Amino acid sequence: MNAVKWVLIDSSKGATTQDGSRLSAAVLNHIAEAVQDQVNREFAAEWGAKAAVRVGASRSDIKPGEWAYDFLPSLPDAPDASAYHDINGKGVPFALCAVKTCDSLLGPTGISVDASHEILETAGDQGANQFANDDKGLLHAVEMCDAVEVQTYGKTCKDGAVVQVSNWLLRSWFIPGAAGPYDYMSFAKIPGAVSPPGPLQTAPGKGGNYQIISKWGGEKEVAALHHITGIRRKGMNPNWSSRAARRLKQMEQLAQIARAV
Repeated sequence: MNAVKWVLIDSSKGATTQDGSRLSAAVLNHIAEAVQDQVNREFAAEWGAKAAVRVGASRSDIKPGEWAYDFLPSLPDAPDASAYHDINGKGVPFALCAVKTCDSLLGPTGISVDASHEILETAGDQGANQFANDDKGLLHAVEMCDAVEVQTYGKTCKDGAVVQVSNWLLRSWFIPGAAGPYDYMSFAKIPGAVSPPGPLQTAPGKGGNYQIISKWGGEKEVAALHHITGIRRKGMNPNWSSRAARRLKQMEQLAQIARAV
C-alpha cells in the first residue's frame, strides 16, 4: 500500500500554547516522527493505513500529492474546535489546529495529540462521510478517535523525546455485537485506558468526547449529535466547518430530498 503524504506547516506566527510554549521546526519534527511511527506501526497493523509525515518550510512548500496540516493561532471559522480536518473543493484532505487552544506542545492535551487525532481520522475516512450501522436504527460516524480521544499514550523519538499521541478505535468497535477490546490502549494494556462499554459507544467519563449519530425511518429523518463533555471541543452545536457539523448538514440535505420525493 502506498503511503499518503502529509506536510506539517507552521502558520502560528509565534502564538503560544496555554503553558506559554511556541512551535518550532524541532517540535514539528518530533511530532512528524511520532505520528508517522504511530500510523505505520500500531495503526497499520489494525487498519492497513500508511503515511509519510514531513515538516514543510511554509505554505508554499506543499508538494503535489501532499496533504497539508496547518497550525494556526486560532480557528475563527470554528471557535469551538481545537482542530479539525475536512476536504477542500477539489476533494483533497487537509487539517487545521488552533495552537492557542492546546495546553502544551507534546503533552496529553497538546498539539501533538491533535495532530495524531486528525491524521488517524483522515486515514480512517478520507472523505469525512462514512457511517457504521448498529443494526438498531442508528448510523454512527466512522471516527477513529472521538470515542476515546481524551486518552493518550507516549511515543519515544530517536533522540529520546516523548510525544503524546491519541488513543484510537479498533475494528471491533464498529461491529455490532463484537467482543472487546475496542480501543488500542486497552488492547495494548497501556495505563490510562478507559475502554468503551461496547461497540459504537463512547468511553465513559472523561475517556471520550462525542459521537455523531443519525437516525432514519418512517416519515421523520433525524440527524443528531450525541455529545459527551471532553477537552477538545465545547458545546452541543459544532461549527459549520467542523467534521461533525459537515456530516449533520449532509444528513439534513438528504432528509429534505427524501421528503420531497
